[in-house]
Amino acid sequence: MSIVEDIVKSVVDGVMSEFKRKTRRTRRKRRALTPTERLQRIEKLLKAASRQTSRKKTTRSRSTTQKRRVRTKTQRHRRSLRTGKARR
Repeated sequence: MSIVEDIVKSVVDGVMSEFKRKTRRTRRKRRALTPTERLQRIEKLLKAASRQTSRKKTTRSRSTTQKRRVRTKTQRHRRSLRTGKARR
């Protein structure tokens, strides 16, 4: 009986050590920056941010016909989303 127990124990220990080795999270070391990369990053931080050129169209800037078109489109979309009793 002790021989079987020894075999089972050695198998279980092997499996557990393999499992622990696989599940252990290892942190990756970050690669050191080269002097030119470091300088570029510093320059980027120091440089003033450029203004955003394109902006999303607001409801104020829309013409009345465009407002109408957008309103009907959203209504159609909301209607298509309805199911069950709300549809009837």
